[in-house]
Amino acid sequence: MASESAPLSSSPSSSTSDADRARSTPGQQGGLLYKWGPQAWIDMVMSKRMLVDRAGPLVPYTFLPILRMSADPEEIDRGWAEIKTRRERIRLFDSPRERWRKRYGNFVREVEWALLELRKHFSQEQYESIVVGTAAALGRENSAEFFDMMDGMAKEPAEKTKKKTKRAQDGSTEPTWLQTLMFDMFNPAGFLTGPAKITEYDPAGGKVTMYIPDCAWHVCGRREDLPNPDKLPEEGCLLICKGAFEALMNGEDTALKMEFEPHLPETACTARMSWKPSA
Repeated sequence: MASESAPLSSSPSSSTSDADRARSTPGQQGGLLYKWGPQAWIDMVMSKRMLVDRAGPLVPYTFLPILRMSADPEEIDRGWAEIKTRRERIRLFDSPRERWRKRYGNFVREVEWALLELRKHFSQEQYESIVVGTAAALGRENSAEFFDMMDGMAKEPAEKTKKKTKRAQDGSTEPTWLQTLMFDMFNPAGFLTGPAKITEYDPAGGKVTMYIPDCAWHVCGRREDLPNPDKLPEEGCLLICKGAFEALMNGEDTALKMEFEPHLPETACTARMSWKPSA
């Protein structure tokens, strides 16, 4: 848990370097394949199922009641009502990619507001314990099959994983062009990260490394609508993404281990997956 280690969250900063740096908006970049291709449809469906339906209750049914008991409830309700007015509406002719971006951006904006409010009323240790513990518990309860699917990557038989690992002459294990194509177009976890690149693919050795140049958590929400537009939305990055996912995936009963390395204050992130190879 976050409370058992060094603090995950950074302290608020007056730096505006993040605001000065231009950020691309996923729904407004790329070509026809990016906006309407298979991965766009997967991300659209998964964002509705996983973010809106399953993770969506995190703020109104968990963080908001805590805030009402910790501060002036009327002031909290006014703040919550105001942040909801910034939601981007899904429109009839929005592409699947744009629908994904809006759903993700709405979720990030409201989570960041709640986390920034929570940290005003709790110590760093208490704050991290509340956020990571709650998000991890909700993930276990509402999305068990998704995490079972992820964990299943580490349980494939050795003869199958050995065929997937292709070593170059220099010993590197980058994916083949076909593996890259399949990952780019049919990645079930792509709705969480946005476009990503596999830089190391060694199922036989129990290692996969993924580089995310512009993590969806940082670029889906319109910057001017964020609770703190002068900074990247790093609270949820560190506690909801990194903290909760690592708490879920690095337990004694999980075969697949995950490590996230956000490159803050940049929008990039490196995710490493490892497991004990099958005999």
